[in-house]
Amino acid sequence: MLRFLRNKVYPIGIDLGSSSLKMVQLRTTESGLGLVAAGKRDVPHDIQEEPAQLQEWYIRNIKELLAEKPFKGKRVVTCLPARDMLVQHMRMAKMDEAQTEKALPWEARDKVPFDVSQALLRHVIAGEIYESNECKQEVILMAASREAVERHLYLIERTKVEIDYVNVEPCALVSCFAHLIEENKDKHSAAMFIDLGHVCTKVVVAHGTKIVFCRNVRIAAENIRRSLCEKLGVDYFQAVQYHTRLQPQMSPPKPAAALAAGSKAGSSGCAVAADPAEWSPDAVSRQSRVDEIITQTLDCLSEEIRGCIRYHDLLFNSEPIRNVVFLGGQSKNRMLSQKLARNLGLPAQLGDPLGRIDPQSRTGSHSDVPPGETHSDWAVAFGLSLGGVDAG
Repeated sequence: MLRFLRNKVYPIGIDLGSSSLKMVQLRTTESGLGLVAAGKRDVPHDIQEEPAQLQEWYIRNIKELLAEKPFKGKRVVTCLPARDMLVQHMRMAKMDEAQTEKALPWEARDKVPFDVSQALLRHVIAGEIYESNECKQEVILMAASREAVERHLYLIERTKVEIDYVNVEPCALVSCFAHLIEENKDKHSAAMFIDLGHVCTKVVVAHGTKIVFCRNVRIAAENIRRSLCEKLGVDYFQAVQYHTRLQPQMSPPKPAAALAAGSKAGSSGCAVAADPAEWSPDAVSRQSRVDEIITQTLDCLSEEIRGCIRYHDLLFNSEPIRNVVFLGGQSKNRMLSQKLARNLGLPAQLGDPLGRIDPQSRTGSHSDVPPGETHSDWAVAFGLSLGGVDAG
């Protein structure tokens, strides 16, 4: 039995992100967890808003990664993309799990923009609350149209894998860190996970490993880039260059000298192009305008997240949020993460799902995980694999 546990292999977690595809498979080792394989492909910008082309791209690249990397078996766990999932808080009369399941379609009929009889409904009971002196339960509804679910399943099935089950992103994010939370002395404290994605920001609050709040905020990197297009009169690919150039990756850290060089750093502390030819008055003015546009978008996002904090703290006033964990591809963006942390006024850190993974298994031809970085953008894929049942 002990040998079996040591050699457990988890299913392959497949994260169909808006800007990248990530696949991860984990296994147990004598020291904890090891990486079987990890693959990543970036989605071309010109197909990110072309559903038919994007689906074919996913299928082709999943097949290629399965062939190129030493994944074990073909059992997978996936999740519906945030763009296809509605997350809604509801208050329902207190009842047992079976009664809640039965009453959910009726309660959700006015909460979703599609026919509930043609939808897949899942829920999490966040806890008990009192409203007008009546005990009720706070329920987190997660809903997707049957069309979206069938489209997702069809995509995955065309890659010739076996679907273990379809998870949801909030559960994957918490599963990613469940083994660390359980080891924490204060393991029931409230933590906020903020997944800063390409087209959506996912906000999840967990008391230990129990999810008590979820919300998808439709403000993300794409909003910044669209604003740059509109207000600076540039095309999308120029906007991507401005956004990327003015917001370097969090790690590996830049040398202190580079950050201190006043001639090569903007007011945000972000390094910009070193080519002196670009430093005309017009270029400096445009840089200032880019900073302003990015700041405006971040301020809007900060206010939305503060609203999430207020809602949680009203429900659970005895357990306020104590810290924030930034995840997702945009979390490695120094300007964004630091500004959001300051605006929220809470202790914050970048989450690294590889923090407790066997270091010797992280790198090599089997893995596209870059060395020497914080791997916050891999959280969903890792959580999907970790949340799976035994794969043999």
